[in-house]
Amino acid sequence: MVANQKKYTDEFRRETADYVISTGRPITQVCGELGLNPKTVNDWVLKLREARKRIRELEAENAFLKKAAAFFAKEQAL
Repeated sequence: MVANQKKYTDEFRRETADYVISTGRPITQVCGELGLNPKTVNDWVLKLREARKRIRELEAENAFLKKAAAFFAKEQAL
C-alpha cells in the first residue's frame, strides 16, 4: 500500500456506492463533497451493481430449483 493511500472499510465502500446509486447523483459531485477519488468510488459502484446483479440471478435460480424440487417430489409421490 502506498504511504498516502487511505484504507476504507468494506462498510464505508458499500454505503458510499449505495449512496451514489440511490441518489442518482454524479460520482464526481458526491466525491467532491466527501473528498474521495472519483475513480475509486466508480470502482465501488461497479462492484456493488455487479454484486446486486449476481444476487438477483442466484435468487431466480433458487426460485426455479424450489419449483423443480416441488414438481419432482409431487411426481415421486404418484
